[in-house]
Amino acid sequence: MARAIPKTVVHELNAQADRLQDRPALWTKRGGKWVATSWREYAQKVKLFALGLLQLGLSRQSPVAILGFNREEWVVADLAAMAAGGVPVGLYQTLSPEQLRYVLDHSQASVCVVEDDQALARVLAVREGLTALKHLIVMEPAQPLPEGVHSFAEVLDKGGRADDAEYFARLEAARPEDLATLIYTSGTTGHPKGVMLSHQNVCWTAVTLSEAMGLERRREEETLLSYLPLSHIAEQVCSIYGPIFNALEVSFAESFEKLPEDLREVRPTLFFGVPRVWEKFKTKVEQGIAAQPLARRRLVGWARDVALRFHKTNLQGRPVSITLQAEFELAKRLVFKGLKARIGLDRTHLFATSAAPISKEVLDFFASLDVVIREVYGQSEVTGPTSVNTPDATRLGTLGRPMRGVEVRLADDQEILVRGPNVCLGYYREAEATAELISGGWLHSGDTGAFDADGYLQIIGRKKEILVTSGGKKTAPAAIELMLKGIDPVGNALVIGDRRSHLVALLAIDPERAKAFAVARGLPMDPKQLAAHPDFKSYLAQRIEADVNPRLARFETIKRFEVLPQDFTVEGGELTPTLKVRRKVCEQKYAAVIDALYADAAAKAS
Repeated sequence: MARAIPKTVVHELNAQADRLQDRPALWTKRGGKWVATSWREYAQKVKLFALGLLQLGLSRQSPVAILGFNREEWVVADLAAMAAGGVPVGLYQTLSPEQLRYVLDHSQASVCVVEDDQALARVLAVREGLTALKHLIVMEPAQPLPEGVHSFAEVLDKGGRADDAEYFARLEAARPEDLATLIYTSGTTGHPKGVMLSHQNVCWTAVTLSEAMGLERRREEETLLSYLPLSHIAEQVCSIYGPIFNALEVSFAESFEKLPEDLREVRPTLFFGVPRVWEKFKTKVEQGIAAQPLARRRLVGWARDVALRFHKTNLQGRPVSITLQAEFELAKRLVFKGLKARIGLDRTHLFATSAAPISKEVLDFFASLDVVIREVYGQSEVTGPTSVNTPDATRLGTLGRPMRGVEVRLADDQEILVRGPNVCLGYYREAEATAELISGGWLHSGDTGAFDADGYLQIIGRKKEILVTSGGKKTAPAAIELMLKGIDPVGNALVIGDRRSHLVALLAIDPERAKAFAVARGLPMDPKQLAAHPDFKSYLAQRIEADVNPRLARFETIKRFEVLPQDFTVEGGELTPTLKVRRKVCEQKYAAVIDALYADAAAKAS
């Protein structure tokens, strides 16, 4: 029997609070110790903050912006805004002043909730001219606040002195089809757009994804660590909606930098990471294995071979031999149990990734460590997931099968089209863009893809990022970039070639991997010296010719490349907050380098 879909997430929160009462819901590290907030306290804080917002005059469907790192107050503010009939708007902490002002202005937010004094200063610096913005609220102020700025505690206190009836009246007035939240895209091109998600979108997706991932059949005391930007739909599904619908405990990381420490302390049973997080884990594990004595390295190599054969056999639905099963159990005891415990993943039974492409090599690497990562495909415009690899059906290197209730088909140009209850209402205050996004009842994803014989979806690339050479040949750069990223110590790669005679690439060095690489080969450890070193460039050229170009059509091969001594970063503008490459920004930033690559090629050809 299908699970009933509540009107709003807050209705489900209140139901869970009535059922679970004093069981832990949220965990925050204070003074070196993890402190719990119960389900009853969770729901109470949401109610009080919602009432506080109403005392400040929040009107129905009025946006409430939130700026800060993952923490209890962020989630409470988000749900309270919904409960009060408002619309939460998450703001990425990495937004430039111009971008911050744009989103506040475009959303017409009447309230902005910020984490601390530093975040308050950022908003105050761009506030001039934002006529819709009436109230600023600081979660954890360190100094006396300016006049007209409220503390989070003050708003809770206002709510505590208000009549509960106002809260319940506003909550009951909500309709499933109402706008529930705005998710501003991270803006790989142009200004970000506000994706409008309804209460129906959010609740249906949370329930359906939970069923797909087997969380309905979960064990007790499931827990996860919240650390990725809560402005992103994937982290909202993981840290807010999913936990509420499945009674999961959420621990808030102290910071992204302290993730390794927090991971070891929390030992989550569920773990979600974007591809860049898994790539960094891979680097750390490789370095750790390389530092072991020869006998231990050989044991780990044997265990990895066993685990990869076991999981590939198992995932293909073929019977596992008694011998392989016995070897796998031995490998878990001798290697994987201790290795995963050192990372903090020894209790984790569900690993997932999404938000950007991840290479098959990375997936195979982790499968060889007894970590099977389930890849999910989707976007903000479909409330997160479109297709999923589930515990019952996973094929590494694919994006899984469409979720139950979601229709997916391919257009004539192979663009992925989606129809279902997860499809958004459109773009906020962008009628023309909405008409382009949703046509004939189908959402146009902007991605091109293909299905294999068993219905598993694979991505070819972004439709707008398809490169067309001057000879008319078309290629999707994303797949080639994944191959290039597989070359040690490349962090990110950018393939260029649109309206050019051939393809070239920029290879950005990962500083963490570069140091160990340079030491092992007697090369300069300084990134600038390493990038310019002829032996290093010769090595990269050899790897491209041996591992990348043979897997490509002739017109897709990388003819020339340049090495950048630093990796792409969010701060540098090359990456979005979800660590996707901003192609146009990179092409503009490194235009002189790119032009030099083609100029050198032209000079050699003449």
